[in-house]
Amino acid sequence: MPDELPIDPFLAQLCEGYTEAEVAEIKQYMAEWDSSTYISVAQSILDNASRKEFDPLKYLRKAHNFNKKRAIRVPKTGYRQDGSSVDRKGNEYLIVRTDNFGTEKIVTYGVNDD
Repeated sequence: MPDELPIDPFLAQLCEGYTEAEVAEIKQYMAEWDSSTYISVAQSILDNASRKEFDPLKYLRKAHNFNKKRAIRVPKTGYRQDGSSVDRKGNEYLIVRTDNFGTEKIVTYGVNDD
């Protein structure tokens, strides 16, 4: 059928092995993300979670639950030249970028093991 949307193979891979409820949770969290330089948000999440050795759903949960209170933002106001900013709290960080509608979207989450 020509009216069907193409299936994102990365989304299928991201959702593989999870229950229906967990897939719904994954899709809910994906709305908070920006694909950045990746083909899709799902590809970004898969790559970042893999490189940082997280289970993808746990990775999404950690990023979603990142508490920006008392986090240090770089820059303190506005955004860097690439349109992103970094929030750091302890050894955790969250990088966000504004989308075309002015909404902050997550680019990546991570933990520095110092």
